[in-house]
Amino acid sequence: MRASRSDARLLITATAAVIAAGLLIAAVLLIASGRGGSPKRYEPFSAGLARDLRQELRDGGPFFVADPFGGNRSLLFALEDGQLVALSSTAPGTTSCAVRWKGTVDRFVDCHGDRYVSTQLDRYESDEAETGSQKGLLLVDLRHKLPAPS
Repeated sequence: MRASRSDARLLITATAAVIAAGLLIAAVLLIASGRGGSPKRYEPFSAGLARDLRQELRDGGPFFVADPFGGNRSLLFALEDGQLVALSSTAPGTTSCAVRWKGTVDRFVDCHGDRYVSTQLDRYESDEAETGSQKGLLLVDLRHKLPAPS
């Protein structure tokens, strides 16, 4: 049985609609994936609301955050006397010996098994914004690494 003219028109219209929908979805995905990427150069960034971070740290202890700029300046958030600190995730005096929190020994442990308390680790400059549109946010600057206080 031969297809009628109206069947051919319906088939062509349906095919065109499927192609248009596919192109629309592809365009939306390209636009969405192109935005929100990591900035290419280091600058101070907001790590979130300081009070929320403080509560998470009280409940679950120090935690790791990958470098938000895609580099090798990952950090560990911890509390020191109730104050938020952004610690370097590399052992002092090294460039690649990773430090992680080990709750079973209640210490930070490096790649060699050496144990540290937070005051023995280098840290990044951080501050809780007190005014303006960023009030209450913890701002961290990965460009400024400070030596451990002890």
